[in-house]
Amino acid sequence: MEPMMEQQVIQAAEIIEEQIDREIAEVEKLEEDDLEVIRRKRLQQLKKMKEQKDKWVRKGHGVVQEIASPEDFFKACKDHERVVVHFYREATERCKLLNEHLVKVAPKHWETMFTKVDVEKVPGLAERYNVFMLPTLMLVEGGTTHHSIIGFDEFGGKDNFPTSRFVAVLAHHGMINEKGMFASDQTKDEE
Repeated sequence: MEPMMEQQVIQAAEIIEEQIDREIAEVEKLEEDDLEVIRRKRLQQLKKMKEQKDKWVRKGHGVVQEIASPEDFFKACKDHERVVVHFYREATERCKLLNEHLVKVAPKHWETMFTKVDVEKVPGLAERYNVFMLPTLMLVEGGTTHHSIIGFDEFGGKDNFPTSRFVAVLAHHGMINEKGMFASDQTKDEE
């Protein structure tokens, strides 16, 4: 009787194991299908992000653009969702320091147009926007100036602030996304 009972227990275990194996196979199949859907969606998202980045690069994003006239300034503010405008003077040391940060950040944040205005070559803009201290960063979003960073106070008040601090301040003001593109930029057609 004992061997017979052992045989029944073994058969029952084999049946249960077979059922579990079938269920595992079904779960694995479902997970693979789900993963494939996620992969396809992510690939589409990456393609859209690449297309958006390419549009921005064609429009001058990814570098610091020199604004040579008031017309260039107004066109940049009108044609781009987010614009960082550095009002500077070549002879001002802190302007040079700030420009170094801009040059490092611009190629990593295509979602924002980075520009600079030499106040000696285009003095009317500085006067119009009451730029009285250099450097000044004007933050423009949707064609409207929403904040100006005057001097280095927001960066810690010292000349040797790290680029990461510069990035954090711009992100705080909504000018760049530290993690990449803004969600709205992934769906918006900006042409």
